[in-house]
Amino acid sequence: MAIVGFPIGIHSSAHNERGLNVSKDFGSETLDSTAAGGQQIQIQVDDSDAPVSYCTLVRVGGSAEEIVLDFSGPLRPTGAKSAVMQVEQRIFMNPWAAKRLAMALSQAIQRYEDAYGDLELDERKRRKHQPLPKPEGKLS
Repeated sequence: MAIVGFPIGIHSSAHNERGLNVSKDFGSETLDSTAAGGQQIQIQVDDSDAPVSYCTLVRVGGSAEEIVLDFSGPLRPTGAKSAVMQVEQRIFMNPWAAKRLAMALSQAIQRYEDAYGDLELDERKRRKHQPLPKPEGKLS
């Protein structure tokens, strides 16, 4: 049974843009959705045994049949110009699920920016204090 909509990250509102009804308590969502064929179904979400991890990097790849998401924590420097990305979780999705995920993430980011302001992706522009330039030559 295919479910219309992709209930990701909709913990803060009672209704999302697609009309999915969601309780406000994290981990105890009840979703009302429309299945293929127009039949209404209710989905109870049980995430009590779901592993929890924190991600700072995502590598995206794939083929005509699937999209692959590799999730990682911070890069681990291994030299002056090299680092290791330790993949902690790999998720395979069909392209349709990946597109619904992209749409849900876009909506979540838009709600975040509406509430808290624009997210600046350039780290240098986010810094309040720029590092002082290094002095040229030797100091006496």
